[in-house]
Amino acid sequence: MDAESGGESDAEDEIDDETNDDNENLAAELWSESPHRKATDLFAVAQRFLEAVPGTIPHPLRAFVAGSTAFRLNRNPTIRRVSIKDAAEKFSLPDLPGALGDYLQREGFARNFHVFGAPRRSPPDVPLPFNDLRIWYKVRLQQKSYHDMSTLGSTFTVHAHPPDQTWKYGRYDGALLNVDEAQEWPSSGLAGHSVVLIRMIMCPAPPRKQTSLWANRFLVYAERLNIVPQANGSLVETSTGLHVLKRATRASGAPLGEIFPLDQLRSYCHLTPRFDSAQADSRLTCYNSIHSSSTMFLNKYIDKEFYYAVTGMGTR
Repeated sequence: MDAESGGESDAEDEIDDETNDDNENLAAELWSESPHRKATDLFAVAQRFLEAVPGTIPHPLRAFVAGSTAFRLNRNPTIRRVSIKDAAEKFSLPDLPGALGDYLQREGFARNFHVFGAPRRSPPDVPLPFNDLRIWYKVRLQQKSYHDMSTLGSTFTVHAHPPDQTWKYGRYDGALLNVDEAQEWPSSGLAGHSVVLIRMIMCPAPPRKQTSLWANRFLVYAERLNIVPQANGSLVETSTGLHVLKRATRASGAPLGEIFPLDQLRSYCHLTPRFDSAQADSRLTCYNSIHSSSTMFLNKYIDKEFYYAVTGMGTR
């Protein structure tokens, strides 16, 4: 992919070249006998960006903090510039233009809080103040320890790749989205938050050599997953102790997807397929299981800090 060029040397370069394979890093942390590598402090990186000399690093800032979460994107987008129409086709998101239109019509680009809204109102050909997008395929998230805010937690990557030869339906991860300003992760647990699938990470691209207010905020296209109440009234399945999730859909049957500011994400969510019968579907693989599963589990056991937050174990 074409990457945006830049001659500046700044604090971002020190992280862009690091190994960033979550499967490898997580396996090393959980099962390796070798010492765990010291985690990068994304909170400190975000602070350095805030203190940087104006004009020396690109905007919107590629590292920032929102709530209790630090965010980190690569300096250069994976796709430097692509039309909204072509992006919708590449990512198999036919309602992307309408979703962007609804986002603008609801609250515009003011730094307001966004929630899942009403039925789609904008048509596919809705006029927008921009024609192109810059797209990133991943963002890294980091939090502090649940019990000790002076200690860094693990760093997880949320992927949002389009379909390709290996990932027929695209490679995308689960995340926790704050949908209630009164609830603050992690002390809130899941209250006021939705589990979502991140299908695209983007930033509107202004005309060349121009700046615009609406080009100064990262956005995501997120599809909502609903928690399925159990027959006994519990929100977790008895045998596993895990929340069961199912895709939320519109009246048409299409996934319920909306545009949100990236800074409303709070955590990575590890999702695993849930098999509705005693025998797993042999057609499922690691490349299609989330897309093809009718229900899935929210795996709270993937990280102890996430476990503490979801279960409310212990006191802060």
